[in-house]
Amino acid sequence: MQLAMDPNDSETMSYLVRMVIPLKREFGRSLNVNQFLHDLPYAREVVEEALKSKDERLRTYAAYMETKVLGPRNSGSSSPKEASAAKPAQPAPAATLKKEVELSDDLRAQAIARYRSGLR
Repeated sequence: MQLAMDPNDSETMSYLVRMVIPLKREFGRSLNVNQFLHDLPYAREVVEEALKSKDERLRTYAAYMETKVLGPRNSGSSSPKEASAAKPAQPAPAATLKKEVELSDDLRAQAIARYRSGLR
């Protein structure tokens, strides 16, 4: 079964790529992004596993992917009653997103410092 998702969606790809390392560290699982985008059972399995993570960021990414990829059209609910009973995922807290931006800014600054120190 294939997902109806555009692989060129940069936000979705960004979240998927961010999930690769935490999944590998915590669960020893290698995330195949291409398979995730085209194989619904595989995508469900990965998202369910990531939602059980101890890492808050990974759970946030998984919740986003659950709503984006496994949303109402692809939820697999057999009846509208089951679909309405499903609890919507919580959006990413602003504090978590702010930490990510700060972390990415710090990493960028470190890379620039390494680059400059290598110049002669």
